[in-house]
Amino acid sequence: MKKLLFAASLLLLAGTTSCRSVEFYEKAAFSDPMMAFDTDRAEAHFYQKVFYSMEGSAGGIGTTAGGGCGCY
Repeated sequence: MKKLLFAASLLLLAGTTSCRSVEFYEKAAFSDPMMAFDTDRAEAHFYQKVFYSMEGSAGGIGTTAGGGCGCY
């Protein structure tokens, strides 16, 4: 019974996979800036600077540790 269940689940898993590629005209939606996971580079740098200075970690972005206030 377990072998039959395993074979059925394996067949179901193989049937649900897809080999379809994305066409060139469909890629425009993925290159939209709204689809990006990361934020603006300047904004990300600001958040990293504040985070690393508040944590007191040395060399977070290549600079020395801050005093905890996030000041430049």
